[in-house]
Amino acid sequence: MTNPHSRSRHLIDPEIIQAIDLIPTADLNLASLMESRSKQAQMLPQADITELYPVTYEMKRIPSSFGGPDIRIEIIKAVKPKANKMPLYYSIHGGGMVMGSPAGDRAGNAALAAQHGFCTVSVYYRLAPEHVQPSQLQDCYSGLKWCIEHAEELGIDIQKVAVGGSSAGAGLAAGLALFIRDRQEFAIHHLRLLRPMLDDRTAVKPEHPYAGEYVWTRQSNYFGWKSVLGHEPGQKSVSEYYVPARAESLAGLPPTYMNIGTVDLFIDECIVFAQKLVRNGVPVELHVYPGYHHLSPMYPDAHYSIEGASSSEHALLKALQLL
Repeated sequence: MTNPHSRSRHLIDPEIIQAIDLIPTADLNLASLMESRSKQAQMLPQADITELYPVTYEMKRIPSSFGGPDIRIEIIKAVKPKANKMPLYYSIHGGGMVMGSPAGDRAGNAALAAQHGFCTVSVYYRLAPEHVQPSQLQDCYSGLKWCIEHAEELGIDIQKVAVGGSSAGAGLAAGLALFIRDRQEFAIHHLRLLRPMLDDRTAVKPEHPYAGEYVWTRQSNYFGWKSVLGHEPGQKSVSEYYVPARAESLAGLPPTYMNIGTVDLFIDECIVFAQKLVRNGVPVELHVYPGYHHLSPMYPDAHYSIEGASSSEHALLKALQLL
């Protein structure tokens, strides 16, 4: 039944509107976090990807580059690579900084490996609020650095490296890209940001008239940012490596692909980030999908979901010179 007080339901694309009824919106907080984590884990696909795709799967523990605890990564490779050295796609999962695991991206990464001969690596970074930044940055950087240092073992081409993620994973990917740019130990060649969580200040701005009413709300966003930063969002002097939208300059980042829905809470910060990329001379491709919310990937056969999958894949292959 339509909520008569809804601001934005009438704006949601009919192909994906069912999601907001199947998964009713509830503001995330500390009291509900454990139950939310459990429910999300139950929803994640459990199928053996090696039975669904011609790929290999390996879970590995690697050392932190910062003296922290060992980090888990999962490695998916094409059984029959298309080149002597595989391109690398380094995947960072979403979950508002407080939930999630690579399991949610596993099938997509396996499809990428099988169809285009990639090695995909996903990182199990530490979650907030149990762990605050720089834990997440350090885990994500350590995982990618290990891949670069073990390129021969993995069979990857360090001249064809892409980093990407969705939601919080996209925000972490953008922060990681800035850290890589400044640290200059190695390079990446493409950045893929899907529905990215880029700016803690969105959590303390006045409520958007239409975006963020469903799925990932302003209150949930506040909880996610406060949890990962360890303090109130919106404060001054926050590192751009933790909050990419805070960066004074995005110059030097690799070609970037972004997509976002018009009723997604992150719509404004995503557009502003894309504008800054353009002004800083970074090639950027931005897709804005009318009526799409934060759970649009639940409907892979919807029109704009198909377009998003196609355009993001094309951008990835083009940036790594695989077309």
